[in-house]
Amino acid sequence: MGTTTLTLVAVAASLLGVRSAHADPCTGVTKAGGRFATCFDLGNRLSVTAGSNGFGLALGIRHEIQFEDDPDLEWKMEHVIVNGAHAALDGGFSGTIYRGRYIRHARDGHIVIPLGTPKKVFLPFDIGALAEVGNVQWKPMDPTISVGIVRVAPLVDFARSRTYRSLFAIGPVAHWDMNVDRNFQAVTKHVVAPFTEGMLNIHLESATGLYAAEVRVEAGTAWEGSAGWKPEARAEATVERILLAINDRPISLTMSLKYDSVRDETVAGIGARFVIFDRHDPRVSLDPLMHAQPPAKPAAAPPPPLPPLAPEPPPTEAPEPEPDPAPVDEAPQEDQPSSDRSADIDPVAVAFAL
Repeated sequence: MGTTTLTLVAVAASLLGVRSAHADPCTGVTKAGGRFATCFDLGNRLSVTAGSNGFGLALGIRHEIQFEDDPDLEWKMEHVIVNGAHAALDGGFSGTIYRGRYIRHARDGHIVIPLGTPKKVFLPFDIGALAEVGNVQWKPMDPTISVGIVRVAPLVDFARSRTYRSLFAIGPVAHWDMNVDRNFQAVTKHVVAPFTEGMLNIHLESATGLYAAEVRVEAGTAWEGSAGWKPEARAEATVERILLAINDRPISLTMSLKYDSVRDETVAGIGARFVIFDRHDPRVSLDPLMHAQPPAKPAAAPPPPLPPLAPEPPPTEAPEPEPDPAPVDEAPQEDQPSSDRSADIDPVAVAFAL
């Protein structure tokens, strides 16, 4: 029994040591033991783009909204702020102040209709919305500036992915655009589409974030103040491939193709995107590896403590010398009466005296 237990403990320790000596799936390890990221978060970053369409800047943010009372439900929120590009050759500009995409994902795919008796309706898709505010396009040769005031679209997503890696959404589109003269003094045209256009939005990402592709198509009819209802169509396709990373900051190759029937143009572009800062993928661990080390030698046992010293005896006082006994004096002879004295007188002495 004792031998079997020791064997199991040794096997477990060796497995733990091997596990600690290897990196996570999204983390590479150099020969010197340094770590670097091999997976990237494409939705949370500040990036600069330089290419055939000019120099651009974009800030992307992704986050989720979850609910304690329903852990199977969450909202996937994507925001792109100040996504613009300035063409250095011709001085043109195109950009969007804000673009957001919000997808409600439920594992069991249902919604609750709170009319009368609440009812739960199961759906084979997720629902969401797209919103866009402040789209501006201008070129030096254009007499006016195109301004997209607002664009909204309710979406149904048939991909039903819990992550941001896949999206296959369709929905109607409503937008309000206008053309403004170059001095911003007068509006020359209004274009309104009250959900009379349709949208197809497809987005794909690899599990590691090295590849990303998106396609967006809009088509339908819109009302113009002077020409009435007119058909229009827009399409855009983008591809991004991360080629390398410096200090875990990816550098990617981007390619795009845009078509706009209103402006009657098709534009292709290619460039490089440099990430200034981003959020590390949660699967990346850049902490130093924990290599298995031989067990440390046991420290020498400290010497046993010395026994406590016996308390010192109190000092003994020398006995006081005893006083010498006083000499016994002979008792003084008391005076005897005269009658007694006369009895003791020598008669010879008396006679001599006489």
